[in-house]
Amino acid sequence: MLSVSIITVVYNNDKYIEHALKSVLGQDYSNIEYIVIDGGSNDGTMEIIEKYREQISVIVSETDEGIYDAINKGISLSTGDCIAILHSDDEFFDSNVVSRMMSCMRDNESDICFSDMVITDQSLRKILRYYRADYFSKWLFRIGWMPPHPTCFIKKSLFDEFGLYSTKYKIAGDFDFLVKIFYRKKNLKWSYLNIISVRMRHGGISNSGYAGKFLINKEINKSLSDNGVWSTPILQIARYPIRLLELLIYLRI
Repeated sequence: MLSVSIITVVYNNDKYIEHALKSVLGQDYSNIEYIVIDGGSNDGTMEIIEKYREQISVIVSETDEGIYDAINKGISLSTGDCIAILHSDDEFFDSNVVSRMMSCMRDNESDICFSDMVITDQSLRKILRYYRADYFSKWLFRIGWMPPHPTCFIKKSLFDEFGLYSTKYKIAGDFDFLVKIFYRKKNLKWSYLNIISVRMRHGGISNSGYAGKFLINKEINKSLSDNGVWSTPILQIARYPIRLLELLIYLRI
């Protein structure tokens, strides 16, 4: 049975961290290493994490240089065959997400497996976006579209081969890593599982108005250029109509 290291990074999120913890600890897959990286919270987050210390494999609480630095710490400490990341605002859709994703990886001998995700309001009740991945094509990176990163289960060997997430990005470190492996890894084996695996609460810098959109577009262009993938900022406007189409399709289901 393949082992998976699930990493949750958090900083001052006492409102939702317990939901994320319970979401991981309630999974029915038996070979999970759970790693929680806290950025030195001072709002009660660590007190909540401590309640689950016996069930968490590794807990680190110290200052960091941002989200990708924190994720990299978790990957460096991990021992699993695969890596998955569940952010502190998010939850797995149900208790068998990990077992189904790991079965898909095993059955398809995948280097990376991804699925669908919904982005919701803070209560998790109202769907704001249905982030589909069934139409994924490597070419879509050129318009700034990628498979939903929180749904990705990635073989740790890819991090050994290509390195960790770049900390020069504030938002697009995950985009940059996926571009890197899809364009540089020869014979990359990927698979898509047709389930909604993650509920993500809306928020974060990438959703913080025009400034956030400007920054994400700037970083996406930088990543594509650095990885030798042709694109243009005008082309990347195309991903916004796709988001609207995703929601319309979801509302008809």
